[in-house]
Amino acid sequence: METAAEKSVLVVDDDPEIRMLLEEMLKHHHYKVITAYNGLDAIQKSNQEKVDVILLDICMPIFSGYWFCDAFKKRSRTQNVPVIVISALAEEQDIKKAYQVGACAYLTKPISMDQLVQTIEKQLAV
Repeated sequence: METAAEKSVLVVDDDPEIRMLLEEMLKHHHYKVITAYNGLDAIQKSNQEKVDVILLDICMPIFSGYWFCDAFKKRSRTQNVPVIVISALAEEQDIKKAYQVGACAYLTKPISMDQLVQTIEKQLAV
């Protein structure tokens, strides 16, 4: 069984402070962290590196998290990679749409690191 250090997390968020905070916290938990600032950047990064799980914001410039998740899940090479949405959007229709495009979990900002790590570990165990 792989350890967390062998697992890579792609953090996709247009806010540099959130990306940095998540990167620091995840590295503390021994994950390899790759960051992207929008959906297009995330597609490019996921083409270049093996990704085990994705943390995805919804509201981003160029391509939304919905667009990215839909495109990512349609590719045979990446369709089984878990996508965890982390968003300030908390309306039922936002959450429902995320699941419709392929998200496996939806966390509403602000989130606790314990909650995030538990969600990642649960998805990696599936």
